[in-house]
Amino acid sequence: MNELKTLTEFQADALKEVGNIGIGQATTSLSMMVNRTIKISMPDLKFIPLVKVPDLVKFQEPQVGIILELKGDYKGFILYLLSKDSAKFLTNLVLGASESQDTFSEMEQSVLNELGNIMGGAYITALSNFLGISISLSCPFQLYDMAEAIINQVIGIMSLDVDNVLFLETEFDIKNEKLAGKMFIFTDAQSLSGLLDAINRIAEI
Repeated sequence: MNELKTLTEFQADALKEVGNIGIGQATTSLSMMVNRTIKISMPDLKFIPLVKVPDLVKFQEPQVGIILELKGDYKGFILYLLSKDSAKFLTNLVLGASESQDTFSEMEQSVLNELGNIMGGAYITALSNFLGISISLSCPFQLYDMAEAIINQVIGIMSLDVDNVLFLETEFDIKNEKLAGKMFIFTDAQSLSGLLDAINRIAEI
């Protein structure tokens, strides 16, 4: 196992700046998607040990987990978590009245996959452009379960040497409603070191 990564002040500022750029892009795309003005903020960004990830979601209500695989120069997965109520609120904005209160219809799942594409894609695109690296994303897939169970399933399918996870907390402000989302970026140790090295090279320019 590798030691826990800690961010330098420059690395943290760089990742937050990338987050702000990505959020700007996601705000535009999501506003068009729901045909309403949406504000998105990122109140928290930090590294956490993999073993501590389940603690962030322990005992929470069932969640929708949208999962995308990183491809290209860096390997890993993105997991975006939304509560059932938040997911239903967003799908209702796009589709109108919900077709089911207890499950998600095929159309609702399609909307949520697009949400995952927008949120994950905006951050990864901003990161790629900012650092001059090549990262793409797979098509998303979903899990609907208790949040801790989703985390454990994702960890199980990764088959990666992961010790540290980048955690981004996001908040949507729509029609005076505030919806919280959690984004986890899992990368293997080599990819994480390469990512931080790329950030450090910017500091030397």
